Amino acid sequence: MDKLKEHYTNLVKKYREIFVSVLSAMQGEINKLSHDEIKNYLENEVVKHIQFQRNLVLEKRKQFSCKKCGACCRLAISEFSPAALLEKASKGDKFAKEFISTFSPVSEDDAKSQFGLYVDLINESGEKVFYYNCKKVTEDNLCSDYENRPSICRDYPDNPVQMLHPTCAYIGWHESIQTIVLTIKAMSEIREHFMKEWKAGKI
Repeated sequence: MDKLKEHYTNLVKKYREIFVSVLSAMQGEINKLSHDEIKNYLENEVVKHIQFQRNLVLEKRKQFSCKKCGACCRLAISEFSPAALLEKASKGDKFAKEFISTFSPVSEDDAKSQFGLYVDLINESGEKVFYYNCKKVTEDNLCSDYENRPSICRDYPDNPVQMLHPTCAYIGWHESIQTIVLTIKAMSEIREHFMKEWKAGKI
């Protein structure tokens, strides 16, 4: 747990440094522009740069591949409860439909009995999540219905900030894109702030 706390402390420190750097750079650009030019800068140039960074994240993902540890099948996590997923699915949400058709809910105690360290890490992070597992995973960590697996399985992991199980082969991907992801987050938040300022006529 001490290592996790140290990791998050360092992550927060790094994000603050990146945020200040990005803010300074964007503020410098905005100071050179007229009111109308600022809108174009925020809606086009900044968005293009953010998309470029996102594409870079996806390209780096291709350097890694699944090693069949089975962790993502045996213990999936979601910010949504089973009831919330059912409601979303009833309203046509594709992800929710795929998720509830693939995964079944499990209690935190059951999750902890198999993946104690992982559950402790999630609890320590403060994330509120719900636990699920897939009944189609075999004893040798393969999918018994592999050809028909849903996109949520085909594309996993597609979230560069999602907490991965320590045995996941994509941990290296997360580590390699940390700076890029924090930069995307900073640029997105600062852009949103400046857009509000622009709409209010303050810049």
